[in-house]
Amino acid sequence: MENCKFGLNDHKPFLGNKEKNHHHHEKHKLNFKQNDVTSYKKHKFSFHEHNEHLKDGDTCGHDHGTSGHSHDHRGTDKKVLKWALAITLITMFLEFFYGFLSNSLALISDAIHMFTHSFALIISLVAIIIASKKAPLSKTFGFYRIEVLAAFINGITIILSIAWIIYEAIERFFNPQMIDIKTAMIVAVIGLVINIITGVILMQGDKNNINLKSAFVHMLSDALSSVAIIIGYVVIYFTSWYFIDMILAVIVAIVIAKWAIDILKNSINTLMESSPLDINDVKQFIERHKEVLELHDVHIWEITQDMYNMTAHVKINKESLENYEQLLHEINHELKEKYKIVHTTFQFEWE
Repeated sequence: MENCKFGLNDHKPFLGNKEKNHHHHEKHKLNFKQNDVTSYKKHKFSFHEHNEHLKDGDTCGHDHGTSGHSHDHRGTDKKVLKWALAITLITMFLEFFYGFLSNSLALISDAIHMFTHSFALIISLVAIIIASKKAPLSKTFGFYRIEVLAAFINGITIILSIAWIIYEAIERFFNPQMIDIKTAMIVAVIGLVINIITGVILMQGDKNNINLKSAFVHMLSDALSSVAIIIGYVVIYFTSWYFIDMILAVIVAIVIAKWAIDILKNSINTLMESSPLDINDVKQFIERHKEVLELHDVHIWEITQDMYNMTAHVKINKESLENYEQLLHEINHELKEKYKIVHTTFQFEWE
C-alpha cells in the first residue's frame, strides 16, 4: 500500500495542527479527487488504460476500472461494420447498374434505399474509429460520446424512414397503383438476403454497444420490410387484394418505431447525462457502511457503454477518519463490482 494511496494521505494535515487551528468551523471537508495525488498519477493515464499499467495484483485501491473490454469490442465492431458496409455498397452499385440497364424503377429505388443503410453504417464506423483515437488533454473523457451521438443520428434516420413508409401507405390508399409482382418480388428477395447477411455479421459485434445496435436496427427494419413485401405480394398475386400492401406497411412502421424510440431514448439519456442507475439504490448501498452517516449531492452519469462516473459528498464519523483509506477502497471496489461505476470523486465531510 506504500505506493498505492487512495488520494488522501497527502491531506493528513487535516488531522494535525490545522484541525486544532480551525475549531470555529462547523465542518471540515476533505476532497478525494484522486487525480490530484502524485502517487496516483503514476497509474492514471486514462480510464480505459489504467489497469494495463499495473502489475498483477496491484489495483491501487482506487478502481478507475477499465474499458479495456470496450477496446477489444471496438476492434471487432470495426471489422463487422466494414464487412457489412462492403456487402451493402456492392449490392447498391449492382442494383444501380442493372436498374439503369433494365430500366427497372424498382431496382433503382431499392439501390437508393441501400444507400441510406450505407450512410448509417458509415456513421457507425466513423464513430467507432474516432472513439478509439487518443483524445487531447481538453477532451477529459475522450471521444467515447461520439458513438452515442452516432446512435442518435441513426435513430433520427430510422424515424424519417418510418415517416416515408407511412406517407407511401397513405398515398397508395388514395391512389392505388398496379404492381409489377415479378420484379418487385425479385427486389424484395434480394433485399431480404442482403439484410440477413449483414444482420448476422453485425451480430458478431458487441450487442450492448448502442452505436452498433442502431446500425443493426437499420438492417433489421429493412429485413422486416422485405418480409412484409414478400408476404403482401404473395397475397396480392392470389387474391388481388392490393390494400394488404398498405396494411403491412403500417404494421412494419409501428414495429420499427418501437426499436427507433428505444435507440433515441437511450442515446438522449446518455447525452443529457441522466443517471443510468437508481440513485437512491446506490445511496442506500453506500450508506450501509457503519462509518457513513449520509450521502448527498450525488451525481451519476454514463460516458459510454459500461463507463459510469460518480461524484458525491460523504459524511462520516469523525472517529472513522483514521480508516478513510480502507473505507474509500471498499466503496470503490463495491461500486465497480455491483454498478460498473469505474470512476469516482468523493468529498468527505465530518462534524
